[in-house]
Amino acid sequence: MALTVGTQLGSYEITALLGKGGMGEVYRARDTKLDRSVAVKILPEAFAQNPDRIARFDREAKVLASLNHPNIATLHGKEESEGKHFLVMELVEGEALAERVKRGPIAIDEALRIACKITEALEAAHDKGVVHRDLKPANVMITPEDKVKVLDFGLAKAMVDAPESTPTLSNSPTLSLAATQAGVILGTAAYMAPEQAKGTEADSRSDVFSFGCVLYEMLTGRPAFHGESVSEILAAVLIREVDLSGLPADLNPRIPDLLRRCLQKNPKRRWQAIGDLRAELETIVSAPRSVAVPISSTIYSSAIWRRLLPVAIVALLIIVAGVTGWRLKPSAPALVTRFPLVLPEDQAFIRTPSHLIAISPDGTKLVYAASGKLFLRDMSQMQARPVQGASDNDPVRPFFSPDSQWIGFYSFRDSALEKVAIAGGATITICKTNGPTTAYWNGNEIVFHELGKGILRVPADGGQPEILVRLKREEGSAYHPQIVDGGRAVLFTLTPPGEQPRWDEAQIVVQSLASGERRVIVRGFDGHYVPSGHVIYAVAGTVFALPFDLKKLEATGGAVPMLDGVMRSPISGGAQLSVSDNGTLVYLPGDAVVRLPRRTLAFADHSGKTEMLPLPPAAYESPRMSPDGKQIAVTIFDGNETYVSIYALSGDTTLRRLTFGGENGSPVWSPDGKYVFFRSSRDGKEGIFRHLADGTGTPERLTIAEDPTGHQPTSIDPFGRTLVFVGGRRGDYDIFTLTLEGDRKPKPFVEVPGSLQAQAVFSPDGQWVAYMSNELQQLSQIYVQPYPTGAKYQITTEGGYAPVWSPDGKQLFYSGNNKLLAVDIRTQPTFSYGKPSPLPIVGMVRESASPRNYDITPDGKRFLVLQQPSPSDVNSRSSVQINVVLNWFRELQQRVPVK
Repeated sequence: MALTVGTQLGSYEITALLGKGGMGEVYRARDTKLDRSVAVKILPEAFAQNPDRIARFDREAKVLASLNHPNIATLHGKEESEGKHFLVMELVEGEALAERVKRGPIAIDEALRIACKITEALEAAHDKGVVHRDLKPANVMITPEDKVKVLDFGLAKAMVDAPESTPTLSNSPTLSLAATQAGVILGTAAYMAPEQAKGTEADSRSDVFSFGCVLYEMLTGRPAFHGESVSEILAAVLIREVDLSGLPADLNPRIPDLLRRCLQKNPKRRWQAIGDLRAELETIVSAPRSVAVPISSTIYSSAIWRRLLPVAIVALLIIVAGVTGWRLKPSAPALVTRFPLVLPEDQAFIRTPSHLIAISPDGTKLVYAASGKLFLRDMSQMQARPVQGASDNDPVRPFFSPDSQWIGFYSFRDSALEKVAIAGGATITICKTNGPTTAYWNGNEIVFHELGKGILRVPADGGQPEILVRLKREEGSAYHPQIVDGGRAVLFTLTPPGEQPRWDEAQIVVQSLASGERRVIVRGFDGHYVPSGHVIYAVAGTVFALPFDLKKLEATGGAVPMLDGVMRSPISGGAQLSVSDNGTLVYLPGDAVVRLPRRTLAFADHSGKTEMLPLPPAAYESPRMSPDGKQIAVTIFDGNETYVSIYALSGDTTLRRLTFGGENGSPVWSPDGKYVFFRSSRDGKEGIFRHLADGTGTPERLTIAEDPTGHQPTSIDPFGRTLVFVGGRRGDYDIFTLTLEGDRKPKPFVEVPGSLQAQAVFSPDGQWVAYMSNELQQLSQIYVQPYPTGAKYQITTEGGYAPVWSPDGKQLFYSGNNKLLAVDIRTQPTFSYGKPSPLPIVGMVRESASPRNYDITPDGKRFLVLQQPSPSDVNSRSSVQINVVLNWFRELQQRVPVK
């Protein structure tokens, strides 16, 4: 029932009804204590009668009340009187934007001014972690002073009944809280993001979609998505593309581009940060109307063009050269030309640990890492050839020297940065290092990053690296460095501190090498300065360009999306692209988040005979045999989450999922087979849990890893009393033990600061622990150490990963040089070991410092292995194509002018 004028609610006197809707009734009122006019929103009775919802709202209201921005209507507080719960808010006088657009389209200049103010409000809220969730013209007010105020920030979330983690239609801001149980959806569905319409959780990108709807309506005078019923509107939001033909004809072409990016159905393809959108709008405001710029672009897509294109390019170069030589007439502008290079059937980008392609600075050569080799392609030739000398070193992350005559790369086999001449030959080791994701060749030195240290540089002819930029742990981690401004500054990506890199929260920064001053350029990852005068960077699978003044080291305009569908590395966050100094762009098309390749599970005996398990290929990891040999525990990544499943070796073809909630993996069986131990990030804290293997009961937490570290269980002694696990942060892991009976306090077992110790396993008698270590940043080796204390023994000299004992303790198996090797071990009367010998097992997934990807059966007769599919299996190939864009700088300069 509506309140009457004169009703007293505590110290507030109702003076007029302003409106009503699904979120409650809104009244004008007088604050009798402070003698001011306020807006009072009465919360629905169904809401007020639920103590849990009130408690949830109180928590959210505290955050909403903290918003303080000139374009945000202030929430003064929440109060209760005579059984009614109500909000006290700033009273905003003026006209709702919804009323304004009813009169028709808003002038371009005015619409952009209002749009900028809305984005400023959204940016301030997002910085506080508040998402609006119900942005629409009715929630935007234009005051008599022509100020813009956004209303009802975050109230949709604050008034939701269900927990955030539960997908439900109540997550939609257009649901009436009074009618939720009846399933009634109100008319503001036209401004919903598709994920909200589906009933999944909204985030800041949902506000970006809603903002796009609002801006479209301001410019056209009609909603972006419409229909005769709510169902039709929702269908339009989910399925139809927005019709941009109704936009004013004289718009700056960047405005339709901006709207397309806002209104993408997939959140990953939208603007990822409202601040970038705001900066783009501010740039457009200076030139809101179109300027005719002729753009010529040719796209080659047919099979015949793929075959004839190199010849055509050579012919084009000859013609252009001839025209250039004829100085009586000016040369024609170069065409922006696009075409694909398709890999042969025996090549595939199966592993994607980081950058896999590079174009030479002069634009004449392309190098890429595929199928465990480096391939070099002269852009005037039809085929690529293996780079002799480098392809035996398990190479990835290629990069060119400034003169385009050398190729640098990272060798997995040698754990080192190496280089080789483009003609091939012996490789030269530059330095040992713990796996930089990218490197940059600047003059006579090479710059790279190393986790736990910062940014380093080393002479290009080889030597000892020195730290160029040192980072404290609380500052985060550095990636993708590039020397700029004539060697006076370094540009790099800075990710927030934490065990797992949060790429979507990363920043592109530039730091003076003289003063150490650091500036944030933009939010994104894998930023690079290119000679066209831009910093290019990626957000999800989209590449943006930002005009950048190299002398002032600052942006001179807003970022513009230039390229969609660029593959992204799951480990380094880097975009799989490269740009030459003369504007040739190469990139790998694909998903923004690269999925792990499909793998198969199999048994292999000591002779190499393999028996496939009747399970479909999937992103399996760390398979473990149960003590009775009847079950397998394995980690699976399904593209969205990582979890542990159990497979019974009884002829079944299905897996039973064991873990739910958070990211889970690294299973370890208890000796009696009763429990499975695993790592998990559930409850927001990394740690180790154990769960009954039959899936009954509730998982029990055993450890809590302090931020930004993580814990990974690796083995349990045969008596079931002691767990050994790995703990630390990226690039600095140590081995600990945990007594399962008693105080359960972790104790250090192997500690070597600044290096990686991992994959520790107890011997069958519990007296020894084998593990891998790259102490002193050397090649990873296998060590054995008595438990609980004693001198260690180095078992390998040529590298090794993933040790595991034979059931009788007389042999130690490990992975090295892409092979499985065996070493005879004697522990009595003294410890001794023999010479490693390889086993004839082929096709195994290459091991590294990640969880061990094979196991041994309890009888010691067979190995449980993960195998890579054949490169010819197209479904297993992350990408089979390289896209090439010639003269890309011309397109950059046209779409993103440099001041």
